[in-house]
Amino acid sequence: MKQQRELQIKELKKLDRQLKQSDKNYKRAKRVFLIWTLIAVALGTLALIKDSGGTAGIITFTALVGIGIWIFNDAHIKQQRTRESISFLKSKNLLTSVVVHSDKFYQLKEVNDEGEHYLFQLDNNSVFSFGGQDFYPRKKFPSDRFEIVEGRGINDEILLLEIYSSGNKVQPARVISGQEKLDLLANPNYPDPDKLTVVEGRIEDFVQQDTNK
Repeated sequence: MKQQRELQIKELKKLDRQLKQSDKNYKRAKRVFLIWTLIAVALGTLALIKDSGGTAGIITFTALVGIGIWIFNDAHIKQQRTRESISFLKSKNLLTSVVVHSDKFYQLKEVNDEGEHYLFQLDNNSVFSFGGQDFYPRKKFPSDRFEIVEGRGINDEILLLEIYSSGNKVQPARVISGQEKLDLLANPNYPDPDKLTVVEGRIEDFVQQDTNK
């Protein structure tokens, strides 16, 4: 079942860790910028001494400082965007949640670093389509009971994407791989796995062309 729910303490803590890491990256960028500027001054001075006209020194200094400013400004923008997005998500206080109680699913194996994809049959005659590089099989996933939560920032970027598995690990009813998988994902009728899509129907409805071979 796909729904909206409030953030839990564990998810708020993860956002706080993201924010702390972003601040660390920004402080590191400030230190790099300071060191880079000192190097620019040294190299610019050296070039100025060797070039009596001073042109080479000015060009060297300007180029190096310009690069440093660009790197520092990029880090600053990333930090501000992270802060704004995390603040937005916390203020909104809503995550997209899909709760699954099912042991029937098809697994679409990775072909070209796009990750693993899945079609899970849900109890209410609906299908849950999801996947990507965050969904490789692990010790407790895929299982017959789990929840996937997704939290997006102010620009609709994903800030949180978690799997909470509480059931028993299960094996797929069918494994789809190679070109067969790529053709399915390219089919406009295939439910979009990047949006945690839940649609009415049966798994076979979306892979009918393959099950009939």
